[in-house]
Amino acid sequence: MSVSPTTETAKSRTPSETIDFSRRFMPEELTTFYFTPAYATLNDAQRLRYNQLNALYFNEQTMFFEKTLARNVLGHFLARPLPGELKAGLQRFLSEEEQHTAMFQGLNQQCAPEIYGQQDFYFIQVPPIAARMLDGLSKRPQWFPFLLWLMHLQEERALFFGRAFLNSAESLEPHFVAVQRKHLADEIGHVRWDEALLDWVWPKTRPLLRRFNVQMFAWMINEYFTTPKRTALRIVADLVKEFPALQPQYPEFCRQLRELGNDPAYRRSLYCPENVPMTFKRFDAWPEFHLIVHAMPGYVPQSA
Repeated sequence: MSVSPTTETAKSRTPSETIDFSRRFMPEELTTFYFTPAYATLNDAQRLRYNQLNALYFNEQTMFFEKTLARNVLGHFLARPLPGELKAGLQRFLSEEEQHTAMFQGLNQQCAPEIYGQQDFYFIQVPPIAARMLDGLSKRPQWFPFLLWLMHLQEERALFFGRAFLNSAESLEPHFVAVQRKHLADEIGHVRWDEALLDWVWPKTRPLLRRFNVQMFAWMINEYFTTPKRTALRIVADLVKEFPALQPQYPEFCRQLRELGNDPAYRRSLYCPENVPMTFKRFDAWPEFHLIVHAMPGYVPQSA
């Protein structure tokens, strides 16, 4: 199934008439295919549509973290004794995450009601076994506090992304800029509460369990967040469906995307001092994190 805004389809979409499909939905330098040589071979219409498809996935990714991680992780700690200020902060955190989910869900539905009318996730497809495993882990963050680090990492990176949207606001689709502006305003507080929760949980975690969690964290980053695999290929597959002339190049597109996983410059760009400085500073305070450089080349321990 494709999410193409063909002329006839767009005319029949009353909910989407206010979306400006002539504009990019997000800064192109935040998209994965942008980093491949093949991206330069696309014409303007193909680049624009790739950008829009990637932005729909970008919204899905935000919803996935907020629905899959925040709800379970924050819910776990809110059900336990916490310092009063931290508890109040986490309650607001969870409430705002639910608002964000509805906001990104609504935007995707407005852009592609035939896809998102019955589901929140189209590009993100988690196998049932993996979904059950993640659900089980996120309901036990006292044993798997690496999820708190993952939340902090992604929330801080969202600040960087949000600023990039605002810096390019004049050239981007206004609805996408608006939701990112709202998201950015709230994420500043979320990063602060992530830090407070980490300060409350991580020092109490036994050293052996901390090392195990850092290994889990490194594996998850390497498997899902630094090497373009499943979703990146699905987005390009949809692009090729909409532009059949690209079909002969599709195998090369996939090869180049996979090769980005071996590109140090690309991998460094994903998580680096420019986009997650606070998380890296916290890594420096805990020697066990010095072992994650293989999964996150952009991190250079301060002690090194």
